Amino acid sequence: MQMSTYMRNTYRYGIIATILSMTVMLGIPAIMCTAYGMWPPFSLVMSVAGPLLALYVPAALSEQLSMVPIAGTTCYLNSILGNVMNIKFPCYLSAIETVGATPGTEEADVMGMIAVTISGMVTMIIVALGMVLLVPLKPILETETVGIATSYILPALYGSMGISAFISTSAGSKYSAPKKPLIAITALALVYAFNFLIMPLAGKEGYAMLVMLIVTVAISYAYYKAGIVKLFRKEK
Repeated sequence: MQMSTYMRNTYRYGIIATILSMTVMLGIPAIMCTAYGMWPPFSLVMSVAGPLLALYVPAALSEQLSMVPIAGTTCYLNSILGNVMNIKFPCYLSAIETVGATPGTEEADVMGMIAVTISGMVTMIIVALGMVLLVPLKPILETETVGIATSYILPALYGSMGISAFISTSAGSKYSAPKKPLIAITALALVYAFNFLIMPLAGKEGYAMLVMLIVTVAISYAYYKAGIVKLFRKEK
């Protein structure tokens, strides 16, 4: 099957944009360190970065392995803009679910790219407004009420993302799986059992995500072969 002009251009510009972004992000610090002669010793860099890399590299790897097959070419933009798991990826999923597109198709890529692009624009506008209004709003932002509210932002974001796994029965644009939430419930039960009965997962979230990718696929396959989770063609 021949790739469309849109997909070819998206891959081409996505690669170019990624290289340019990496050059800017890594090049500016390198130029500054060279110009002012302030390169830190390698041993100091590794002592600080080592624990962070051990935590974030597995998490980043698991994110890419799980999202790229679903999000397609929007991953180029996701990687550049950031806030992938809590903003960009949910926007993509919401967009393709709204139009009934199947992940991995050109329709899903087009609609997802529009959603992610608009999300990025909105984020930049909000950040710009936040910088302009930071001083005028400082008395309000420092109140105890706002401090308590902000502590619930991340749980609310991840909760809204996770709830879709427990209520969604869609299996693409053509099929539905009424018992699909059983997969998410089983995976969650395994994680809780391991965390409380075997060893805590705090600080090992990235490795846990990599393992659960394989485990969740295995659970899905086992449930499908056992006839517990069945696919039904959606009515047009």
